[in-house]
Amino acid sequence: METSQPQPVFIYDLPEELLELILCKISPYNDIKNASQVCKQWNRLVKGVVEKIKRTFKQAIQECDINWTSIPAESGQTITKRYSHCACYYDKSLYVCCGCTVTNTTFNDIWRFDLTTRQWVRPLAVGAYPSPKGCASMVVYKDYLILYGGWSHPTPYPLHQTSKFFSELDMFNPETNRWSHITLLSTYTPPPTAGHSASIVGDSMVIFGGSQAPGQGSNDVYVFDFLECYWRKEPTVGVKPNPRYGQSQVTLDDGHILIMGGCGGANQIFSDVWLLNLSDDGWTWKEIKVESLEFAAPQLWCHPACKVGDSMIVLSKSAKPSTPPPSKPVVRPFIPPPRPTNYNPLLHEPGPSRRNHPDSDDSSGDDSSSDERKDNPAYPSSLNNDSFVHPSSSKTASIRPGHPSVRPNAMTNRQKQLDTLRKYEERFRQQQATASPAPSPTDKPESPSKDRTSPMYMHVLDISHVIETGSASWKPYKEIVTPDTPEETVFFSLVHGRGELIMFGGIEKDINSMQRGMEIKSLSVSNSVSIISSKHFG
Repeated sequence: METSQPQPVFIYDLPEELLELILCKISPYNDIKNASQVCKQWNRLVKGVVEKIKRTFKQAIQECDINWTSIPAESGQTITKRYSHCACYYDKSLYVCCGCTVTNTTFNDIWRFDLTTRQWVRPLAVGAYPSPKGCASMVVYKDYLILYGGWSHPTPYPLHQTSKFFSELDMFNPETNRWSHITLLSTYTPPPTAGHSASIVGDSMVIFGGSQAPGQGSNDVYVFDFLECYWRKEPTVGVKPNPRYGQSQVTLDDGHILIMGGCGGANQIFSDVWLLNLSDDGWTWKEIKVESLEFAAPQLWCHPACKVGDSMIVLSKSAKPSTPPPSKPVVRPFIPPPRPTNYNPLLHEPGPSRRNHPDSDDSSGDDSSSDERKDNPAYPSSLNNDSFVHPSSSKTASIRPGHPSVRPNAMTNRQKQLDTLRKYEERFRQQQATASPAPSPTDKPESPSKDRTSPMYMHVLDISHVIETGSASWKPYKEIVTPDTPEETVFFSLVHGRGELIMFGGIEKDINSMQRGMEIKSLSVSNSVSIISSKHFG
């Protein structure tokens, strides 16, 4: 009998359920776009997969069922460590511009993080670069990145220079990699501002707050019209938020803007939420009633918020009081028995008692007592025989050149002391060898572990009914720490991609420690990327 040949099976013959599962595994950026162009069937399936990715991520945000993925900066040409930079998402990439570093330096460069390849690319930008600055704002308007304001460190030369604030309005075209300064058709411009917030509403950019002098905030609202290319100061009716800087701002719809947190200066940290109504009858502010404050993020002004669906996401440490980590066992060196009170550290033998020898030099006792810690044989540096001081070179020695010894058996006693010290040294080395044995050549080096004393968690503010009821509520969060969960970080950037959040840069330190006067140079500035995605898909 003739055996029938198996018929070939093509990918087009697979059931749509299996095709959809395969499409869910590819990158949601460039790969999913290419798959949608294969045929009409795949185009229809890709649209369903994209909606499923959005729906699954929103559900994961609500349930705090997330996964951290850390992408450290690669060696070679990569983005410099920075904080207080500005970032935005555009065309499957994360764009990062400007920022500060630990050496009192500000940047005016721009970098692109390709979310498909997970690699940094520096565009070869041309045109009129903006000034080096930090604490600026960058938003996406159509096919352009709009950069406004900022601040720079005082220059060291000439001396006694002050910090500089900017009112520059620049535009970057990602297609041509060209910077250009936006020419205004009016002479009015807002005062130089930094630490403000910005968002796009239609064909306008709305600016709120910011600092126009060190430590001073503002609560003014400015609007830039892209069609007419002019600035205007928008008056508001009724109550308004306190002056502040460092707040977060998002556009809810064409008629509402949400403001969160901020700082008004020394000891003025805000955790309130305000709604700006862009009514034709006049712009008005309304303070939002926030519920479930026990789950709120501890700090809002140094932790940017990001909108995902009907939720505001804030990455911060736990709202609960932190507990110190368990202390590790400390291996202590061997300590010899206590010495007599009349111990002479220079000779390492009992010295003459002041009571038995009233004619002894007063200065010898003072010198020997001041050097007691230095010559203590309990410390490893004192176990070397070369560190002992020869009697002939010491003012407190009992042996004088050209004269017989005051004690005929002094050298014999000294030899006994040296023998005892050698025994102590040998026992001390045995203790060290037992505590930390030398690794064998076949042992593999262990990966460095990072003890997280204050890991970051995701705090979620539900704003689904903020316009109708004027209230919002913090949701309970899960304190789950994974190997890629970052340590508490401030002054970073957070943007929303396709089914994920992208966190970049910042200072890996609690803001309370910085407010106690710790220099930024001693802190850890980061240039790593952390991706927050759904733990389970489907």
